[in-house]
Amino acid sequence: MNSAIGLAVGRSSVRVPRPTVFGRILFRWCPVRRAVVLENMRRVFPGFDDRELRVLAECFYSHFGRSLFEMLRMSWMTDSEIRRHIRVEGKENLQRAAELGRGILILTGHFGSWEFAPVAAILGWPQYRGRFHFIRKSLGRVLESVLFGRFERAGLGVIPKRGGLDRILDALAKNDAVAFLLDQHASPSSTGIAVEFFGRPAGTNRSLAMIAALSGAPVVPATSYRRPDGDHVMEFHPAIPWIHRDDPQDEIRENTRRYNQVLERFVLAHPEQWFWFHRRWKL
Repeated sequence: MNSAIGLAVGRSSVRVPRPTVFGRILFRWCPVRRAVVLENMRRVFPGFDDRELRVLAECFYSHFGRSLFEMLRMSWMTDSEIRRHIRVEGKENLQRAAELGRGILILTGHFGSWEFAPVAAILGWPQYRGRFHFIRKSLGRVLESVLFGRFERAGLGVIPKRGGLDRILDALAKNDAVAFLLDQHASPSSTGIAVEFFGRPAGTNRSLAMIAALSGAPVVPATSYRRPDGDHVMEFHPAIPWIHRDDPQDEIRENTRRYNQVLERFVLAHPEQWFWFHRRWKL
């Protein structure tokens, strides 16, 4: 992508790369969930005018189109080719969490090229092959072999979201890492809890906080993003301190709110690289 441009957000600003011609074409002629994208962006950036929202949306479509190409290309790239396109930062934060011996819970979301970056990262980090697990919806054996086959060949495990608690606890008992993508809607009538996300109530999965309370495993935030040169960064941050409350339900709520605050910072750092298609605010 070309040089960055600034967009005002109240008294501050965010910087995004200029949209590509392909991104502009996608936004205009293949408007997949365009209304949802613009509505979500307006919630996060209420100070943006229509022109600024359109520019940011075009940047997102540029990123999304490029990510689709990367995911398709990944299926025939060699391990060494994939490895050349990733840099892992913050390994020391993961190591400190591992030294506690309680397993590691990874807080993340749909940032950057979220299918490509983890595969590339684990290929360059052989000591964690087979020890990273992602919570995913079960899609059926055939579809999962197509979508998640490259994950598993690289040494990344997939744990079904439904009925996966025993496997999660088993992985933590082995001091493995289990990643939760916490940036999508979860109904408060089932697995979710209503906590603020960018100032508005959003149904957020409470499982991460509940498993952290049960196991004592540290929660390490992680994000990925594409650099201006096209390569990717997978970044691990220091573990989030646990918030203690007398009321167990209030404790789960406050820690889940803290998780959303971390995800907010990831969105603002690279706003064109978050998955804006999802209806995050359904309440």
